[in-house]
Amino acid sequence: MKALILDVDGVLTDGGIILDATDGESKRFHARDGVGIKLAQVAGWRVLFLTARISPAAERRAQELNAECSAGVSRKAHFLTRWLEAADISPEDTAFVGDDLQDLEAMGAVGWPIAVADAAAEVQAAARYVTRLGGGAGAVREAVEWLLDQENRREEVVSGFVRGQEGFVVGGSEDQKDD
Repeated sequence: MKALILDVDGVLTDGGIILDATDGESKRFHARDGVGIKLAQVAGWRVLFLTARISPAAERRAQELNAECSAGVSRKAHFLTRWLEAADISPEDTAFVGDDLQDLEAMGAVGWPIAVADAAAEVQAAARYVTRLGGGAGAVREAVEWLLDQENRREEVVSGFVRGQEGFVVGGSEDQKDD
């Protein structure tokens, strides 16, 4: 595996889009999916958020996770083919996680098409794996773990992730860390 491509709405989120009166947009992302993305990166995979919607929230989340984000892409399969060629990555070494009809063509362009549990029936039928969890509920983490299991690398990658977290303190300082 060399690349993990993720749809945003319905995969990284539950599909809900919250618009406020000033045309701002809010999205809810699951923290476990963030760890799943980090696991993919520890495994050496490039991670790309690929969405048809222009979304500052998705772009910010990608930036927080050091992932790439291409927003406003209506022809995902066409974009994906060009992106993979430029990155010198084979489609067979690529996973795409989708949930709805606009993802079908991109799913058909990769070796590892994955659908979230609450995906459209057509998307589930096109998938090599369907997660137990729905979009925005940890499905990306589950998909990454399944892919790592296919490569027999899960234990190695999880250990690498945990070792990389030494000294990392959430909401505190290094002085507050328990030894």
